[in-house]
Amino acid sequence: MKHFYHTMPMGALVCGLVAGGISLSAPAQAQALEFGVYEGESCPAGYTPLTPLDAFWTFLTRCDELPYSGVFRIADGSSIDGPWNNCQQHGSDTRELDYILCKPNYQLFDIDGTTFAVVRGGDQCLEGFEHVDFATASAYSDEICTHVGYWGIARIGGGGSIDGVGYGCGVRATDSRELGDAICVEIE
Repeated sequence: MKHFYHTMPMGALVCGLVAGGISLSAPAQAQALEFGVYEGESCPAGYTPLTPLDAFWTFLTRCDELPYSGVFRIADGSSIDGPWNNCQQHGSDTRELDYILCKPNYQLFDIDGTTFAVVRGGDQCLEGFEHVDFATASAYSDEICTHVGYWGIARIGGGGSIDGVGYGCGVRATDSRELGDAICVEIE
């Protein structure tokens, strides 16, 4: 999967209109997001498709940041056109598209000078990272489990898992369940 375009994050975008003394504004959580354009119909590990709302707010004033003539997959079977068609969105687009717009879905954290990542929405690690081994997860369980999610359970190396704080930060050497997140460590 080739990543060929990326932009830096932008602060919250707030649009306002005063009509007859009533202010109509964008929701506070509306913001332009960091995104990447990837070949294919799926995002790489640690990334998730932009939602239609994400795409709307990201490209409302920045449509020219997309490659000109492309049509790009976004979440929920939707798509968005490039600047050639003013970033118009299409729901239920069943065509096979060459590109997808993805946003980061991971969090980096540091323990004793080592960079770790919790990757949401899958049990794969980011490029340049590998699953934390059982010994490391056990040694740093109190620190790592706070990043898992209170009631979360995340994949670690060797097919094991680590629980979030709500489950007491337990670490298992093996766990055959399908898990939605992963704890990874940067490869040295």
